[in-house]
Formats: sequence, structure tokens, C-alpha cells
Amino acid sequence: MTSDFFSIEKYVNGSSFKTQDGTEEFYLTVETKEDFSFAHELDGLYESYMAAEEKCGLSKDTLIFSRFYVSDIANQKETLRKSKIFNELRSGAVSVIQQCPVYGGDINLLVYHIRTKDCCPLSKDIFTYDNENRRNGALIHGNYYNLLWIANFYGIGDFDSYKQTNEIFKSFNSVLHDNGMTLLDNVIRTWVYVRDVDNHYKGMVDSRKAFFEQNGLTPATRYIASTGIEGFSKEVNSLVAFDAYAIGNLKPEQIVRMEAPENLSPTIKYGVTFERGTRVKFGDRSHLHISGTASIDKHGEVLYPADVRKQTQRAIDNIKALLVPHGAALKDMAYLIVYVRNLKDRKKVKEILDKEIPAGIPYLLLEGAVCRPAWLVELEGIAIISDSNDFPTYF
Repeated sequence: MTSDFFSIEKYVNGSSFKTQDGTEEFYLTVETKEDFSFAHELDGLYESYMAAEEKCGLSKDTLIFSRFYVSDIANQKETLRKSKIFNELRSGAVSVIQQCPVYGGDINLLVYHIRTKDCCPLSKDIFTYDNENRRNGALIHGNYYNLLWIANFYGIGDFDSYKQTNEIFKSFNSVLHDNGMTLLDNVIRTWVYVRDVDNHYKGMVDSRKAFFEQNGLTPATRYIASTGIEGFSKEVNSLVAFDAYAIGNLKPEQIVRMEAPENLSPTIKYGVTFERGTRVKFGDRSHLHISGTASIDKHGEVLYPADVRKQTQRAIDNIKALLVPHGAALKDMAYLIVYVRNLKDRKKVKEILDKEIPAGIPYLLLEGAVCRPAWLVELEGIAIISDSNDFPTYF
């Protein structure tokens, strides 16, 4: 098994993980320079991404999922949707979220690819779930598992985060059912973006908790690794947006809770229903999905109020604590997304990141308020490590 980190030209950073049989995963982060128009930034993003595809031997056939992070969705959405880079990525699930990059241009990009041993095109189905062509998804058919990625399930209906969250989860549940999956048995990771998180997060949390209880997700069973953060995927009216990842044909024992009780309390202690992290075990590797992680202690309290440097350090320490019981470390992270509440804190946060995060790990630094006002920074990502067991290999 090999892991590798690389940079391509100035704006692309990436990681790859390869097994002995040749199946390889790639995560790419692509940034832009500030230009005199958003359209020019998109052209630069396209050129950088296509250069990375070529150098890594990737293509539309290997694409799984991508997410654009933009600074002003209301004024940028049409230009983005007509761009070469957006249409290049429509061969996978594609998400667009307003979370302003704190350095460089107005747009960043995260992309995930899988390249098989024989480099054969992936068998996949691409779906659109609304007439605006925004809610979308991709089902990737593997040798043993089906990977379901869902993107841009924006809130519809009344201007009420509880009701919009309920509608999103009901719609997602229907997609799962149509693909022979359930929330409890197959969903591994969600991202929930809330407009004006200080005022509308509670409605989302209460709605999600009620829906989980109805579908068998409890402290005695399990929850789902998740990030709940400020952001949105539609310019008006939607209070909640949602991306998700599920895996078909898993056995229950392949899904393992990641806990670090001396560092972080269970989320249910303060009424929230997500896992701190979720490990998924395959015959050749494990994926360790790290939920949005902030400066919290074992009692569920915020540590180091008003000190963004110490909060960043504590969040990183908490991630380390989640990884260690599974034989993993920060060096195994395939990527990180870092959210800062106040973009003026970006230099202080970057100072700690550059000191603590192993060289080469790709990360993006974005503006996004965390679910409690006192939290100034949050990190999330995925680690990939070698594994050996009786389960089928990942792909």
C-alpha cells in the first residue's frame, strides 16, 4: 500500500492511495488566483484541473464527486454553470456551496477520483432529482460495493429549517430506498450546510434527531459522521443544503464508531446526533471519516474562547485523538477542509496549520461559521490506511 502527496503547478495539491492490486484513490484541491473577473478565475481553475487530470492519468471516467466553494452564489451561479470546468465535472456528483475561500480567488474546488487497476471506465449512473438540475447524484458500481454520492439537496418549502431538513431527509431516504439502501445500514457521511447558522442550526438539529429516531439511528445503534456548518447551495429561500455518501452491500461490522472520550464528549450529550468519526473497513484499506471537529473538551464545552490559535491547536489534537485508536495519524489524512468563522483570523489559523499538519496534505481554508458562536474554527476530512481482513476489497 502506498500513500503519496503532490503539487501540480501552483494551484493544485493532491493525495493518492494505492493498493497492491492497483486500485488508486485521488483527492485534489484546486485553488485560484484573484483575477479581474469570476469568468477568468473559472478559466484558470479549468486549466489547473485539466493539467492535474493529465499528470495523474485521470479523466471523466474516473471522476466520482466534486464540490465547488464559491464566494457569492447569487451572482456567480450562472457563470459557473455555463463554464467548462462545471460541465467537465458533471460526469460525477457535483456540489456548489457558498463558503468564501479566504485566500486567492473567489472559488476553490475539491475533487475525488478512483482509478482501477486496469484503468477501465467506471460503471456509473448520473441522476438529476429536480427540474432546476441542481439536486443530483452519482451511483458508482464497483466489484463488491455500490457508492452513492448525493449533492445539492437544497431546502425547499416553508422558510423553516426544521421543515426543510425533514423534507431533505425524506427525499434522501427515497433515493436510498430506490437503490436498495437504508439510512442505518449504508449512510457513512453527510454534510449539512445551514444559512445563518447561529439562528437556524437548532431547527436542523431537532429535525435530524427526530428523523434518525424514526429510522433506527440512536445512541445504541449508531449515528453518521457529519459536518454541520454555515453555507448554502441556493441563493434565496433555502435554509439548509445537504450532500451525502452511502455504500451499498456493507456488513454492519464494517462500520466502526470513532471515539476519543478523554478529548471529546459524545455529541448526544448536548443533544446533537452525529458521530465524531466513522471508520469503514474494507479488505485492503480503511476509510476514516472525520466529522467537523472543533475546540471541545470531554464535557462538551468550548475550550479557549476568543483564542483562535489555541482553538485550532485543540481541534487538531482532537483529530489526532480520534485517529490514534485506529492506528492512524495526521500523516494519513487524504485532505482537510478548514472553516474559519472570521476571515480576519485566517493568518493565525494558517500559522498553526502549517506547523501541525504534515507537509503535502492538501487542505482548503474557507469562511464558515461553526455551530456555536464561540467556536472560531473547525476541521474535517478523511484518512485512508492499509487494512487486512476478510471483507471484500474497496474496489
